Amino acid sequence: MLTTAQLGMSETDVLSFLFMLGSLELGQDYSTATLSPTQLQMLEDLAAFGIVYRSHKAASTFYPTRLAVTLTSDAGALSTSTDSLGPSSSSAPQTAPSKGFIIIETNYRLYAYTNSLLQIAVLSLFTNLTTRFPNLVSGKLTRASITRAVKTGISSSQIIAYLESHAHPQMQKSVPFLPPTVMDQIRLWEYEGERMEATPGFLMRDFATRAEYAELVEYAKDVGVLVWRNEERMWFFVSSIEVIQAKIKRDAQKKGGK
Repeated sequence: MLTTAQLGMSETDVLSFLFMLGSLELGQDYSTATLSPTQLQMLEDLAAFGIVYRSHKAASTFYPTRLAVTLTSDAGALSTSTDSLGPSSSSAPQTAPSKGFIIIETNYRLYAYTNSLLQIAVLSLFTNLTTRFPNLVSGKLTRASITRAVKTGISSSQIIAYLESHAHPQMQKSVPFLPPTVMDQIRLWEYEGERMEATPGFLMRDFATRAEYAELVEYAKDVGVLVWRNEERMWFFVSSIEVIQAKIKRDAQKKGGK
């Protein structure tokens, strides 16, 4: 089986499109203008499978079909005012709101009332799923699960948007639909990967001459302990001080023996 890389497709764009597919409404038209080359390629395949409808290959819009709704919902295809797979020629297609199925508690526990394999697969991208019943899966949003998703190219905004679009009717009684603390923590877990990393070590400074600085910084570089240097201030940072101290001691003994 060929991978997305072998097919010249971006895994991030594929995941983003799957997220979007799960929130599409039956009968609603969607523009192709914002789709990436990978997503346009996927759109052709989805149209061939009957998951989306396009009037022709170069059409600027597409419509999710009942099959798309069936694949992404445990309730089956939703009813609308038109029975066609595509848009009606006499009037604009009417939409029906999709039924949300996700409940999230303030302790990051997630409950999804679904038996859709696609929805369960999407949830597993950013959730640590622990229990599965015929019509319910449960798990927890954790630092590890969100970090794993971010590393695959899924952003915190995409995760939050997906959870909001599939929030259970009980969750939709409050605004925002999701607990603010959960949304903030999802963003923070993403930002953690963008923070500066601390490196333990030692700062070397206050050299008597530039020649002394240059000799030691080159030695630190040669032995592989140099982390950073500032030529203007004659500072450098090393991950280990022992080899530098040994070098300084040897040089002092040589000078003393002369």
